[in-house]
Amino acid sequence: MNRRKKLGINFLRDPVIAKRIVSSVDCEDKDVLEIGPGMGSLTKFIENYRTLTLIEMEDEFEPFLRLNFPAARIIIADALNVQWPHFQVFISNMPYSISTPLLEKLWGNDFDVGVITIQKEVADRILASPHTKDFSRLSIMMQLKFSMRKIFDIPPWKFYPEPSVYSTVIRLEKNEKYIPEQFDSFLKILFSQRRKKIRNIINQEFFGDNRPEELNIDQLLELYRRFSEKQQF
Repeated sequence: MNRRKKLGINFLRDPVIAKRIVSSVDCEDKDVLEIGPGMGSLTKFIENYRTLTLIEMEDEFEPFLRLNFPAARIIIADALNVQWPHFQVFISNMPYSISTPLLEKLWGNDFDVGVITIQKEVADRILASPHTKDFSRLSIMMQLKFSMRKIFDIPPWKFYPEPSVYSTVIRLEKNEKYIPEQFDSFLKILFSQRRKKIRNIINQEFFGDNRPEELNIDQLLELYRRFSEKQQF
């Protein structure tokens, strides 16, 4: 239990909420991937799928998962370090401690729709707007990759063990927006020095008086285009 607490693994214990989460995406005749099924609180509501893959890090859950979900492909591994199969629908109650790297891996995959439960602080970051302290590389990449909608918040007492913060459920749908190949690396440079002005970070006069967090996504894409033309980034 101490190890799970350290990783931020909390089990949803309200079946009404679990069903509501899963019902926000259409799994019928789809290839579904769930990360971190644990004791199957969400899994038991995933129905009518074509294929179901469960990736679970804790091997103690393997016998339970194999017994209760015999039709599923079960992979006992760290989701960050294993190759994900093809999927169209993504479902995950994300462990708090690895939610950001999981989101980074998620935006590198091509799928149609997903639903994630993450700590409210991270949800606020990925939904953030320019001119706010939460607006960041994570916000920009997630908003480019997905159309996102907050569904609802979950109070701590709906989980075991009880976390110290609220969680948020977000529905994701694939965007068709073009993302330049090196744009993520460019954002890392900008937002590692987010309080500096643009000209002092990349020696660029275009938007030079602004700080990275003050530009919207279209402006950042245009800044990247101009920068990459000069720098061959």
